[in-house]
Amino acid sequence: CNYAYTMLNDAHKLHAIEIYLQCFPQTLENNALIELFCHFVDEPCFDQLRTKEQLGYVVSSGARRSRGVQGFRVIVQSARKLDHVNQRIELFIDSIRDYISNMSDDIFKKQREGYMVKKVEIPKKMHSQGNKFWNEITNHQFCFDRPQLEVEIIKSLELKDLVQFYDHYIALNSMHRRKISVHVNPSAIALQGANDKKPIADEEDELAAVPNEELPSPPNEENTETIIEPAVEPIVKLTEQPLIIDPITDKDSKDKVIPEKQISLPE
Repeated sequence: CNYAYTMLNDAHKLHAIEIYLQCFPQTLENNALIELFCHFVDEPCFDQLRTKEQLGYVVSSGARRSRGVQGFRVIVQSARKLDHVNQRIELFIDSIRDYISNMSDDIFKKQREGYMVKKVEIPKKMHSQGNKFWNEITNHQFCFDRPQLEVEIIKSLELKDLVQFYDHYIALNSMHRRKISVHVNPSAIALQGANDKKPIADEEDELAAVPNEELPSPPNEENTETIIEPAVEPIVKLTEQPLIIDPITDKDSKDKVIPEKQISLPE
């Protein structure tokens, strides 16, 4: 299944997209597998989508967990149209398999060892350790020695395990792939507000020119009640995504972007 939610945002003029590929329930074994996969994908994701293609300033990837289920996600905040950003993310995801399968055993083991050391690193601040414990409590899992247990599982993971995970849950042609793409676009109000916004220097000059007596006085203590209007739920549109065909990219960036090709998403 392959769906997209589209909604408008009145506060920001930039677009934002989150692609989420649901994988499996949360267990120690599954946690170790998806976290190691995300560790290997994080740097090339940022390098490709942020540094080379410059899709947006905010680019991140990692595991997303909710209500006992977890999956892999990619988030991009961009000024470009989200259909284009979605296509570029899908092309990057399609390239992950070659990146992992072509990795040498030495590099894999070195990266794995580095992640294991980082995972069991003792927090430097007490509140950081406390947050980890409270996270276990609020999730009703109560696994307070989780890092140590998952590291033991990570030790046994090999490169072929990551490839099998990718082929089953992440690959575009996998029948087990479950994707949802959330698109947030700026509304006309947000775009108008961005156009009307004046430079800070101009605002300071205008404020300095206003006499003191014209400035609004503080409200009376007797009349400080705030009227809260009932919240209006935004309209959410659910659409099934069609066949994705990568558009022609900038000639100046052809050497940086992933080669164009047709991607057929599963029904």
